[in-house]
Amino acid sequence: MEQCGFGEVIASTFDRPAERHCQVAEITLERARRRVEQGEDVVIILDSITRMARAYNSVKSGSGRTLSGGLDSNSLEKPKRFLGSARKIAPTQGGGSLTIIATALVDTGSRMDQVIFEEFKGTGNSELVLSRELADRKNLSGDRHPSFSYTERGTTSGC
Repeated sequence: MEQCGFGEVIASTFDRPAERHCQVAEITLERARRRVEQGEDVVIILDSITRMARAYNSVKSGSGRTLSGGLDSNSLEKPKRFLGSARKIAPTQGGGSLTIIATALVDTGSRMDQVIFEEFKGTGNSELVLSRELADRKNLSGDRHPSFSYTERGTTSGC
């Protein structure tokens, strides 16, 4: 954990075991929940929900039911709870808010990644799609703006 301006960075690098990734995710969420209870507004940026689900899949003892791609049916329980923790607590109750922004890997060629993506696709209230084509084109021209595909974005909120 490292203080970084007004925020802090909590990370688990790719060379760590899956158990450590799961532990860091749980510690981060509990820390965020405590801060929300104290009235703070907290934002978690998770890269990526796909990797988190993979980590839980490798450490979770088998339920005996395997989904397509080798994904254990119970391995998505904790990642779902993680995303489901995002909320706003009423100011009259002295609470803050927890916003979770998560990335998901798509088009990796992995059936497991596709199953994970499909499972979480409907849980968010907005979606931004990055475009490889736009990124490649912008890198050639020196443009430094994000490569969002504006035709593929969406929201489920009423706004």
